[in-house]
Amino acid sequence: DLGAFFAAGAVFAVGLGFAMQNIAQNFVSGVILLVERSIKPGDILEVQGKLVRVLEMGIRSTVARSRDDEELIIPNTELVQNMVKNYTLNDRSFRIRAEVSVSYQVDLEHANQVLEDIATSFKSEHSANTPTVVIKEMADSGIIFEVSVWSMDPWSSPKERSKLLMAIWSGLRDARIDIPFPQVDIHLDNDILQSLRTS
Repeated sequence: DLGAFFAAGAVFAVGLGFAMQNIAQNFVSGVILLVERSIKPGDILEVQGKLVRVLEMGIRSTVARSRDDEELIIPNTELVQNMVKNYTLNDRSFRIRAEVSVSYQVDLEHANQVLEDIATSFKSEHSANTPTVVIKEMADSGIIFEVSVWSMDPWSSPKERSKLLMAIWSGLRDARIDIPFPQVDIHLDNDILQSLRTS
């Protein structure tokens, strides 16, 4: 049956065309990356919310490693057509942010000064930029401050942020500034109170 044969050939040709189109897009994207040099082996990228280090760059795909030691094969079109953060393109410095809440009963100026001293004394490899402390929000349980410092190693940012949080905890404890936690006040009617006393 030649009709069935030609129909199967047409389906195969369409599928092959789509496959070749995908390969051609990745090939062109690889050439663009190699020519522009916007991404190079050793760069630290954020792709689809995951931080990776570029190991090898090919014409069709790029091989990268995540913090969990996973080797990822990334199509080059992903790096060209979508927004990608390159933490090491021109300047390796980046912010490490941490939020902390203080009670409404504390002196805000004193709390702000304590947090600024903690951020300033926090060991950082990047001394060109100064740390900042700002009030981010007045929440239900307390006033939220954001402390941000600078670092030169994006790869170790979770460990650096953990050190910053530990320094904030120790500094606020030494300054006797309370970190509030959510609390719920329950108000009962007099009838309910009376029934609870008699029961």
